[in-house]
Amino acid sequence: METAFRKAAASSLAAAIIISVLCSCGESAGAPVSGAETQAQTAAVTETEAETTKEILKDNVPELDFGGVSFNMAGQGTQGGNNDLDMYISELTGDVVRDAIYERNRAIEERFNVVISEPLMTDYTNISSTIKKMVSAGDSTYDLVVNQLAQTSSDVLNGYAMNLNEIPYLDFSQKWYPASVMESASLNGKLYLMVSDMCLSYIQQTWSMCFNKDLTTNMGIDGLYDLARNGEWTIDKLHEITKDIYIDVNGDGQKDEGDTYGFTMGKSGIDGCMGAAFIYGAGLRFLDINDDFTINNLLGSERAQTVADRFHELNTQPGSTAYTKENYTIFAMMNHVAVFAPAQLGHYYQNARDFEGLFGVLPMPKLEAAQESYATLCDAGCNCISVPITCRDPELTGAMIEAMSSYSKNYILPAYVDIALQTKVARDEESVEMMQLVLDSRVMDFGYLYCGWNGWTWKLNAMFKDPGNYMSTFEKSEKSETKAYDKIIAMFID
Repeated sequence: METAFRKAAASSLAAAIIISVLCSCGESAGAPVSGAETQAQTAAVTETEAETTKEILKDNVPELDFGGVSFNMAGQGTQGGNNDLDMYISELTGDVVRDAIYERNRAIEERFNVVISEPLMTDYTNISSTIKKMVSAGDSTYDLVVNQLAQTSSDVLNGYAMNLNEIPYLDFSQKWYPASVMESASLNGKLYLMVSDMCLSYIQQTWSMCFNKDLTTNMGIDGLYDLARNGEWTIDKLHEITKDIYIDVNGDGQKDEGDTYGFTMGKSGIDGCMGAAFIYGAGLRFLDINDDFTINNLLGSERAQTVADRFHELNTQPGSTAYTKENYTIFAMMNHVAVFAPAQLGHYYQNARDFEGLFGVLPMPKLEAAQESYATLCDAGCNCISVPITCRDPELTGAMIEAMSSYSKNYILPAYVDIALQTKVARDEESVEMMQLVLDSRVMDFGYLYCGWNGWTWKLNAMFKDPGNYMSTFEKSEKSETKAYDKIIAMFID
């Protein structure tokens, strides 16, 4: 029988606009409010719209009874991080997202007569070490691994993961599997890692651009949302707006983090996954795979050189700063250090809910307005799914993945995106629109998905640091990078 909360979820969360990770099927939430008023208005809106917006997507897993067996998961779940909501919540808390996750697990337990054990949730390196030892010993303690993308793509090379195409009940044509990820992660009929809607961190760690709306209003900077809508939000436009913004706020005559600047990319400039998000936003990709399984490294193109030039100008302008005070660049925006800063969507949920000022959200900038579309990446710190080769019961694991993913699509994504993120966190209707644009513009290609710790992501800082030496730096890395990716591709064609 359904619990009272599940019945409430069916009348409220399911009535929220169901968001596809890549394909929206409804309009975004209205102007945000807060506190008890938010809860009341959300309930009223969802109840009123229930008949017209409800769309429950059903999986094709048959009726199964696993006899009360324990289902054991292991994965990255750093408390307070952008990855702790994917697998397990121990109790109801009153938080709409956490409670939806709790109820998902109870519903799946009831459906299949299983017990979802409290998973091993720790740092991604510990998870990797644990799974390696388990597989080496021929053990089958953990049925499912939900670990960091970069670490998982590295671990796949060690042969510890099953081909997911061989697991029963997984239907990758369903909407709870992001189409761009599934297409890019598969090669030669094999698939070793994937993302589904049970991975909330795939939303949480998606890169966007935030701006301090109080500062832009005071400075007379307007029309930003129209720029984005019209496809004109570009690196050059960001440079034009921010290049001369500098205010000596603390009056000490020194450019420091007590002052206000136009822009920051943090302490490292073009580096790691944030840098990759800018590069993909500018229309670049890491590589193409040819029909004969050789690769073309796309970072050696003339366009890549142009992007290097543009970002060097942006990061060395008087209006930019290397922000080091906090881990996340969103704090530079919140603390009035930078008017514009890149931020993950989960940073708004975690850090900006109690921010007393106003902020806006924009997609990652294009290289030029003529570029076909915006694009962004999810940080490789997000979780992805893999299954150990020692899996004791692929039927059980397949049924659980598919059912948890479909439930997450129907109930948890609306709770997170529509209610928690867009209604409780966003400060204006335009930001709600832009958040959806960001979600709809996510891409992941083979070169990024299987980057591991040796791929192009970790070469970006050296390559983009000095545009005058961009091509020579690229050429120094090309041979080793080609070798690294060839090794990954060989696993798919062996």
